[in-house]
Amino acid sequence: MAQMSILQIGEVDWTDQVQNENLDWHYTTSLDLPFLLARQQDPSFLAYTYVLLTDFVIDSTVLSRQIREWPAYRVIYLGNTVGFNRELQQALDDRGAFYFQEKKPAEVADRIIRDLYLGQAGFPTRFSETQFLPVKNYRWQLKRSGRFSTAIDGDFGADYQQIGTLKTFPGDYQPEQENLVYCDYEQTGDAELALCFVFYHNGHLQQLQMIQGPAMRRLTAIKAPASYQDYQILVLAKGKGTLDLHNVHQRRSRHGLGYFLPGGSRDMTEDGQEVLSYFNPGTKKGPLVVLFVGTRLHVEGFEMMGPLSDLGYPYLLLTDPRAQGGAFMVGNEEYEGLIKEKIRSAQEAVRVTDDELILAGYSMGSYAAMYYAGQVAADHLVLAKPIINLGTFTAKGDFAHSGVNHDWILDVRYLLTGRLDRSDTERLNQKLWHSLDQLTWRNGEVSLFTTTQDEYDGESLPKLLEYFRHHHVAVNREQMPGYHEDQVEAMVEFLQKEIGRQAKVIKQEGWR
Repeated sequence: MAQMSILQIGEVDWTDQVQNENLDWHYTTSLDLPFLLARQQDPSFLAYTYVLLTDFVIDSTVLSRQIREWPAYRVIYLGNTVGFNRELQQALDDRGAFYFQEKKPAEVADRIIRDLYLGQAGFPTRFSETQFLPVKNYRWQLKRSGRFSTAIDGDFGADYQQIGTLKTFPGDYQPEQENLVYCDYEQTGDAELALCFVFYHNGHLQQLQMIQGPAMRRLTAIKAPASYQDYQILVLAKGKGTLDLHNVHQRRSRHGLGYFLPGGSRDMTEDGQEVLSYFNPGTKKGPLVVLFVGTRLHVEGFEMMGPLSDLGYPYLLLTDPRAQGGAFMVGNEEYEGLIKEKIRSAQEAVRVTDDELILAGYSMGSYAAMYYAGQVAADHLVLAKPIINLGTFTAKGDFAHSGVNHDWILDVRYLLTGRLDRSDTERLNQKLWHSLDQLTWRNGEVSLFTTTQDEYDGESLPKLLEYFRHHHVAVNREQMPGYHEDQVEAMVEFLQKEIGRQAKVIKQEGWR
């Protein structure tokens, strides 16, 4: 069964030239496009996964208008835009269309399958006691801090030598799949780190690829052989000093078309912290929704694309790959500055004011939504299962996530403070309240979803509710039975419903 449907628009029909079982191919000309769409129940609806423009010269105002009605990141074009009319050029730019250098039908089809595949693929391999096997050497000192940090100190010599092995899985790569690899680590002295990817077939070494030097500080592509049975990541070091090892992140490459999702963005701080974002301009005018995702312990990427796309309003997703699954999307001044910069950039793109922002989040993301609300003066919030007092929460060393203690919250504390010290508890608790105190709540409203037996941070909820009462904030609250990880479907439904309701208030009714 075909994985994707393609609508080709051009003078020459490629249907017979594209013989690929993964693509359901459809064809029309620019002139016939209105007749094709008129046969749909909703002519503005895009019934195909992607639209492919194959002509090098296009002068169609009808096509320009249609592209603006379709969802973003769904159009591919092959011609240089100098051959397009100005309206089409602007529409392609505004809707995030993708340019392909490939021109031959088979090559274009292969590129669509390879780089515009559906879904997301990304995961961390951690330097934890379960995934990292260190080499025993009495001359080196090894120190673990939770499951986030494994520090090795010593003299590793003038040439690279192995200091450990990372546990991997054959499913990490499909045949000839290319993953972008980024290693999150710190170093002192002149110690240097390298990673060696070793692929095996029938018990024999098949291929070896190494990342070292400047490549260790950027995303580097590692491509799997056409067939392999297993692979290892050998961890190497040279020089003298300390290597504080955190994560090796792998994401399936889209070869320049985005990170995780087509159109997804990646920004970096000077000290190597990633800010991952996805901005979608939506299909209708309205407020900008900024949503912060929850904890993702085992896979990386974005969430809530479907419900937000169904609403149609512009939205910005932010996710956090640090630590074991996120660190509440807060950090040093540069990191938080990047988050605010992404919000402001999205605001400018769709021309909305601070009063037309809706910040949303669930679990870990709820904290970020409240924190950045104070930073960007946004007083429309949609929250679910909030975590409020970051200090008290990260002081629970025996806390279990999904029934297992992963030391996740200790890792968060270590990342945010550089140590594990109870004296930091109150300072971390006050971080959110200091930010919320910057809000005037002139037009604000809060939608709040909670569970009756929330064991994550339910004890702080009364303080949040009292804060809203004190500031005369309208709160629309829905509570359901269960623990923190229960009622997921109801939570998503609540988020979608309340974002839509608040958007209509902002868009239609004006300020109360």
